[in-house]
Amino acid sequence: MATITKRVLKSGVTYRIQVKLRDKGAGSVKIYTTTWHPPKGLTAKQTTRELMLYADKYENDLRMSTTSSDGQSVSPDTTVEAFAAWWLERVKNENSASYYNNCKVSLKDVIESLGAYKLRELNPAIIQRFYDTVDKKKKTITTVIAKPALKEAMDTQRIGFNELRKKRGFNCSTLCAALAGQPISLEYAKRLSAALHMDVKALFLISQIKEPYAFETLNKIKRTLRAMLASAKKLRIVTDNYASADFISFPKRPAKEIDYMNDEDAKRFFTAANACDDIRLKTAALMLLFTGIRRGELCGLAWEDVDLTSGTITIVRSVSTVSGFGIIVKEPKTESSKRTLSISDKLIVVLTEYKAWYDNYQEMLGDRWKNSNRLFISEDGDGIYPGTIDNWVRKVCELAGLPPRTVHSLRHTNITMQIAAGVPLVTVSGRAGHARTSTTTDIYSHFLKSSDRVAAEALESLFDED
Repeated sequence: MATITKRVLKSGVTYRIQVKLRDKGAGSVKIYTTTWHPPKGLTAKQTTRELMLYADKYENDLRMSTTSSDGQSVSPDTTVEAFAAWWLERVKNENSASYYNNCKVSLKDVIESLGAYKLRELNPAIIQRFYDTVDKKKKTITTVIAKPALKEAMDTQRIGFNELRKKRGFNCSTLCAALAGQPISLEYAKRLSAALHMDVKALFLISQIKEPYAFETLNKIKRTLRAMLASAKKLRIVTDNYASADFISFPKRPAKEIDYMNDEDAKRFFTAANACDDIRLKTAALMLLFTGIRRGELCGLAWEDVDLTSGTITIVRSVSTVSGFGIIVKEPKTESSKRTLSISDKLIVVLTEYKAWYDNYQEMLGDRWKNSNRLFISEDGDGIYPGTIDNWVRKVCELAGLPPRTVHSLRHTNITMQIAAGVPLVTVSGRAGHARTSTTTDIYSHFLKSSDRVAAEALESLFDED
């Protein structure tokens, strides 16, 4: 039973409510205290009734609270910021590094707007207001492109590409991008300028624009808050998850046009990839085009996953880069993403040629070889960063005279070509590694309609009179 103490202050009358609860697990007694300020205009009888109701609710809420393994108590009176820290620690221990990192980033917005609220104070109006604010967020896009002065400064100071890369630790692909006039990060540009003892603005053209965040980026913030409060509800700290669709209005996901190559562009990409001098680049580009696998799945392939005799590759792992963790090797996105794919005769020939080069290159490096056994390797035999694949695809597009495309656009290209060729949807979905056929249907509905029209015309042609 709560202990209530009346306090008469200059600002008015308040009531101190104290509750003692025994922690059965720890065998100790913990004391919780809150203060109740009676609303103005209540009679003595009304004040007593409201006070008792408030004290009972406070005690009941505390009894529904839980205690984490490190002894930190969480209750309805815990602030959103404190609970977020507690919940994030559980996420870190129970989920993947990438999910933890996404939650950590998303919670910055949650804490900034809602951090001071106690969990029991949250209501649909407060959360809806937060979501509306999130939807209006804009980001500053900074574009940094090297001026000719960069190359001139390197020549004047006799600091070559290899010195910057090997002796001063500059990333090879980003350095190539900078010298090719492609956008790089401002942080990288500042580091490079400092290495050349020059002002960043003297070497780089820097421009900034503001634009809305992508729908999915904003949705991650909302999903994170919803997941956090779902955990609070599951633990009976709150009675309802006010961040769920039962209480909150969510904007409809905008239709997104998928980026893919038409038949002519795909042939140009194939021809350019086939003519590449770098056999790693050639093999990776053709594998993406012929299989439609994801970037991380390609980086995760090892030779043990390739069977050239039966003509199959097996996807059992994926590689990603997570801020603060580096390269993470994990299982693919879903159970359905673990799959064995048949590969074409053309790809078998390419992989056979690549395996011969791979073995010869390993022997040539000798003791310098880092035996990662990955299919696609860096210069010392170690696994590669997923970002390297992006650079390879851009290079092939450049050789083919095509606009820059993403790795995912090759995945879309592969899937749409299968649909256009009349491959059964179940097969297309299985090769793509989608958890459900409906996922394929939702993403590629436009192409399915086109295929349906072709099917109707084909049926009609059967009955055309000569």
